[in-house]
Amino acid sequence: MNTRSASGKDQIENAILNFPGFVPDNIDLSAFMDEEQVHRIKNASEYQEKLLQLIRGHGESGDSSPWESTEGKFVFRPAELSVWSGFKGHGKSLVIGQVFEKFISDGKKVFIISPEFPPHRVLYRMLIQSLTKAGLREDVAIDWLDAVKTKLWIYDQQSSLKPKDIIALCRYAVERMGVQHILIDSLMKCGIDQDDYSGQKRFVDAIQQVAHKSKVHIHLVAHMKKGKDDKEVGGLHSVKGASEIADLAENVIVVWRNKEKELGGGSIDQPDCIVKIEAQRNGDGWIGKIPLYFNHASYTFKE
Repeated sequence: MNTRSASGKDQIENAILNFPGFVPDNIDLSAFMDEEQVHRIKNASEYQEKLLQLIRGHGESGDSSPWESTEGKFVFRPAELSVWSGFKGHGKSLVIGQVFEKFISDGKKVFIISPEFPPHRVLYRMLIQSLTKAGLREDVAIDWLDAVKTKLWIYDQQSSLKPKDIIALCRYAVERMGVQHILIDSLMKCGIDQDDYSGQKRFVDAIQQVAHKSKVHIHLVAHMKKGKDDKEVGGLHSVKGASEIADLAENVIVVWRNKEKELGGGSIDQPDCIVKIEAQRNGDGWIGKIPLYFNHASYTFKE
């Protein structure tokens, strides 16, 4: 096409296609965008206050883990997605339950979607983690339920859900209940075939968009690929399914259980469990291992 006779829009389009490095900064691209996209173009100066908050150290606030060694290194920030992974039977749900119990004790509102476990089983473990098994009595359990009734919600369905329904549930929980943390346990119960990598990517991208737009922190459990054994702590590339599951998430956390020690091998000083911050996109990007020891009376992992 002759650019002399072409419309202004065609001239811009030809310039972008043929000379992408020489498009002037002052051209009007609004013809190529819808209204929402145009409003998303911001001048750098509009982010001054948020930038200054980061410099002051106030811009990366979030909810802390139950373990002191992560203080100043890792928090669960609003508008992020954390992927929790680990081998089957390595205690992911138990560790996450302890983390969520900490959120509740700090006054946060949480929503749990856990088709793998009946709600009363989830509550039983969280009750023990809050009060210890030795102190369990019916009246104590009733008092605990009364204390958490404005902070804890559970979706009651023990079968696979549809991806679109999970997205809707997350949005509902944020808009109607004001929750700050959502647990989806697990990806294999989200109605996506294990070999449907495109479907997994779309789902993870969709729940991350919910997190970004609503400022909620979403926790997604994704199982780990089967290896020759589970004696070594898994890593970022061991997450089962599409690579985008770990690639898209702001945080990737691996839970590993020392089964060799449980069977009488190794040293008594070895940890019972390792929680590994495998990836952290924001903050200072710290990654590292947290050695933990299991307290059977309280179902909790301590440093």
